[in-house]
Amino acid sequence: MSSSGSLAKSAARPLRFALVGAVATGVHMAVATLLLGLLGWPAYGANLGAFLVAFCVSYLGHRHLTFARAGSPWRFLLVALAGFGLNNLLLTGLLACGLPALGALLIATALVPVFSYLLSSLWVFR
Repeated sequence: MSSSGSLAKSAARPLRFALVGAVATGVHMAVATLLLGLLGWPAYGANLGAFLVAFCVSYLGHRHLTFARAGSPWRFLLVALAGFGLNNLLLTGLLACGLPALGALLIATALVPVFSYLLSSLWVFR
């Protein structure tokens, strides 16, 4: 591949990451909504179930679309777990502020992908 082709591919990587992240975030939100709203799960249980489904979507998407290499699945797991911890920290704070559970879940889940992008690009898939 020419250097200009390689540069274009590198420049598109954040866009691919954002697309995969948006899909995974949408999956997380949809699953959380289903578990919380339709099945009556508690907020933390719904968040865990949604995380597990979104984790699979995210790893496969980043492995095959964003970076086109396996990277380190263990590092990806650590980043995902740290993101999940951050998600729950945000969820706890938002719930303590009196937000409804679904709103708190949606806000917390929307903020975590920025953290995940930075660690994934600098550490997991380098």
